[in-house]
Amino acid sequence: MVEQIWFLLHHYDKLALFGLLTIEESGVPIPVPGDMVMAYAGHRVSRGEMIWWEVLLCGVLATIVGSCILYNIGRRGGQPLLRKYGRYLHLTESRQARIEGWLGRFGGLAVFAGRLIPGMRCGSSFVAGTFGVPYPTFLIGTAASALVWWSLFLYLGATFGRLVVPVVEQNPHTLVIFIGLLALSAIVPVYVHFRMGQERATAEIVLAEE
Repeated sequence: MVEQIWFLLHHYDKLALFGLLTIEESGVPIPVPGDMVMAYAGHRVSRGEMIWWEVLLCGVLATIVGSCILYNIGRRGGQPLLRKYGRYLHLTESRQARIEGWLGRFGGLAVFAGRLIPGMRCGSSFVAGTFGVPYPTFLIGTAASALVWWSLFLYLGATFGRLVVPVVEQNPHTLVIFIGLLALSAIVPVYVHFRMGQERATAEIVLAEE
């Protein structure tokens, strides 16, 4: 499946890039993380096979389209889901009220910052829709964060791709290692945040009982 991803990027360039990133940003996992897809596009830019601003524009537009899908899912069905399953995530009603107040106060800045946290990009879009962040505010925050995020990976791919790509081409299994490390870098912050939430919820229950 990974080989098919590279095949698409080689033969369909911007169309494949836009499609893959849109799928991922809408919450559907793809075999190769979007970060690595953009980094590979950056490598192709360094070889003169793609144009940097077209690649970056594809990334930003794909992020907007995919994020709007999750935003609207959250806007239409997020609250019922939180009422039903929020307690399993330690999202009590009081905590949800605090999140809603925080989003209402900081708006676009909250969306911008949340989407720059590894592992939280897609979740931020759903949360923004669930708690009613205004659509224009959401779009501005999302577009700004996408511009920063994809610029970083475009630069990394253009700068270091010439060192990494030959290794992957000669030893395909190393790609699995790269993907694993990237996935780990996204999972660990989410897990730590989840555990901290559990500890805070436990502490709140203890204090309430006292």
